[in-house]
Parts: sequence; C-alpha cells; structure tokens
Amino acid sequence: MSVVGFDVGFLNCYVAVARAGGIETVANEYSDRCTPMCSFGPRNRSIGAAAKVVTNCKNTVQGFKKFHGRAFSDPYVQSLKENMVYDIAQMPSGTTGIKVREEEGTFHRTGHRHASHQVKETAENALKKPVADCVVSVPCYYTDAERRSVVDAAQIAGLNCLRLMNETTAVALAYGIYKQDLPAPEEKARNVVFVDLGHSGYQTSVCAFNKGKLKVLATACDPLLGGKDFDEVVVKHFCEEFGKKYKLDESEKLKKLMSANSSDLPLNIECFMNDIDVTGKMNRAQFEEMCADILARVEPPLQSLLEQAKLKKEDIYAVEIVGGASRIPAVKERISKFFGRKDVLCRYNAVGAQSCLRPSKSREFSITDAVPYPISLKWAFCCRGCDCEVFPKNHAAPFSKVLTFYRKEPFSLEAYYSSPNELPYPDPTIGKNETFLKLGYLHIKQTHS
Repeated sequence: MSVVGFDVGFLNCYVAVARAGGIETVANEYSDRCTPMCSFGPRNRSIGAAAKVVTNCKNTVQGFKKFHGRAFSDPYVQSLKENMVYDIAQMPSGTTGIKVREEEGTFHRTGHRHASHQVKETAENALKKPVADCVVSVPCYYTDAERRSVVDAAQIAGLNCLRLMNETTAVALAYGIYKQDLPAPEEKARNVVFVDLGHSGYQTSVCAFNKGKLKVLATACDPLLGGKDFDEVVVKHFCEEFGKKYKLDESEKLKKLMSANSSDLPLNIECFMNDIDVTGKMNRAQFEEMCADILARVEPPLQSLLEQAKLKKEDIYAVEIVGGASRIPAVKERISKFFGRKDVLCRYNAVGAQSCLRPSKSREFSITDAVPYPISLKWAFCCRGCDCEVFPKNHAAPFSKVLTFYRKEPFSLEAYYSSPNELPYPDPTIGKNETFLKLGYLHIKQTHS
C-alpha cells in the first residue's frame, strides 16, 4: 500500500505521492493537478471537475470544509446561509446537513465523502495500485471537533488517515525539505514566515529551520478572512449597480446569481436575469477602495505572529505567501510593506500535506509543530474541583505528558481549550474522561493508581 497526501481546500484539492525520493503532485482524469472540491449535479452524481461544469448551482455543492464538526445551530454556520446557493438543514443529531435534489432528501457530509473518493481514485490511477493510507492537511486553527470530523470523513471514504497536518506546517515542510543550504543543527536557525490567504481562511506561521528539521515557533490567523470577502464586495457592488441601472430589483435572486459567478466575475453578462444583458466596469483603484476594511485585516495576524515568537522583522530570513487570494496585488503589497521588503515570494500551487509521507519514501525531515490554543484539564474529587493548564499556546506538538492520579473513588476528568475568546468555535470542550486521549495533533497519556 502507498501513502498519499491530500491538500483539501475550500474550493480545490491537490493529491501528491512520494516517488524517487521526491514529492509529485499528480494529475486527475482531466490532466489537471487541481481538482475542484465539487459534488453532485442536476441529474447524476458528479464529482470534481465534472461537477463544476454543471449549470444547476442549487444542486452543486462546494465548501464542505466549512461544516466539519459544527452543529447546525452554530452561529458561524447560520452566518453562511445568506450567501450560499445551496441549502443546508439540521440533521437529527443536530449537525449540519447539505440538501441536494429534493426528491432524494438531505445528505450529511456526503459531498466530502464523494470528494474523498474522487481524490482517492486520482491517487490510485497515478500509482496503479490501491491506496488506503493518507495524510490530510487541515487549517492550523481547526479545533479537536473539526479535526475528528475530517478523520471520520476519510474513514467513510475507505481511507486510513495516518496523520492530520496543519496547512501552514505542510507549506513549511514543502519549503524546507529540498533546501540544501539550511544551517547546520548546531548553528542559528533560519526563521521563515509563511502567509496563507485562501478562499475562506487566513493563516500565518513562523518556522525555524535547520538542516533536516523545522520547528513551528508560532501561528496566528483570522479564520473569517479570505478571498470570499473580496468576492462578496464585488457581488454587492454589482447587485446594487445592476439593480439601479437595469431595474433588477429581485435582490435575493440577483445576489445568489452573482455569488455563483463570483470566482471569475465577468463584467459583461448576456441574459443575466429576465433576458436582460448587463454590463459594468471596475478598476483596481475602485476595488481596493471598496476593500479597504478587508485589507486592513491583513497586518494584525502578522504583528501577533512576531510578538508570540518574540522576533523582530529583521530576524526574518524570508517571507513566502500561498493561497488563491494572495494573487491580489494589494494583499501582497500589504505583506511586503509590513515586513519592509520587496522579495516576498509567491507560491500559488497548494502544497498541503503531500510532503508528510513515510520516511522510506521521501527525505528524512523532523517536524515539531505547535499547539494553536492553550489546553487545560479539570477534574472533580467528590465536591472539590481542580484545573491546570497542560499545554500552553505554541507548546511543541505532538507531545505526551503522563498524569498520575492516586484515587480510590471514580472521578471526572475533562480537557478543554482555556482561551475561549480566541477560539473560532462555540464550544471550548475537547472531551471528558477517555474521549480526549487522542486529539488528532497531540496525545495525552494518563495513569490511574
């Protein structure tokens, strides 16, 4: 069996395999290395590129990544409903379901399952043999509940997820694994900043590199900032312009039609609504002025990143940016200006988890990740309760600690995130008793006596 890496984004997915001591991103059945994260169609179930070309937007689903581990009542899920072209519904368990083809009912996480099957088939076609083991990249700000949901989705698709890897760490690994000029282990580390601005999330990390190893010093993010925000500005602008100019006052329908075309919005659209041809104009200066509030959110995570790592701008050796929204010139300019340098490099190919494969198949490289949020334990003995922080923010991960409790009577033990204000998830609880022992990115061992 071969191990494959999946970089699963909000809009697209990349698949990679280890070959001849290196990492190769493989092509799908359309000879494209980028597979759209789409599922379903108007009549038949289609996946990937085949699903993207359908015209029935109501039954074509993208962005399953948004719903991992989240309840339908989650405020974040509810905030997404207004701008989605497909419908979501509450499942009996309280989780979020995606509704397609009403005659067949509601499907729960089915889109992600079928998409997982699609990328699995892509890997098998490239390797010419079955694939079961995989490594999957996830946003660094994902909580335990979201990580467990990703593992469940992989399992449903018949995949054994060996490891979840933070996307910023995977980018760093792809950067360092082929570098021949990294400092020796005993020398001062090389500090590199990675900025990932994708469709629906903004992540940054600073990593220290030495020959054969990397250590994540700190991460910072804005989970609500992404290319979608720039899309929505354009959608809102043309909704208002077309409404006034062409008297298209069906605002809700207009907004959904514009949203469906926001990824690559033309300024001239034939028979857009009510058999009316519409046309509009926008230049870069207008766009940047409309997006000023969004662009202002680029710098704060970068400032937080340096403060957490206790580094100055002159301590940074290089800055690498990835993600679809990093193509926006104003975004790159903001990042360049913040660090006071012009040599900010763009890497538009999503590298994801494909570098984290079995050492026998690729180069040896030691990875020390970081815990994104502080983790604490609390327990109760009779009527007395105690708690303590076990892993502070940016603590090395994976990492094991042994906790010994000398008790004769049963007691409860709960793990939780101890900084709920910075948590992009409504529930800080990780788990109780045995449920939290495997968190997806670290392990806790406990011994009873």
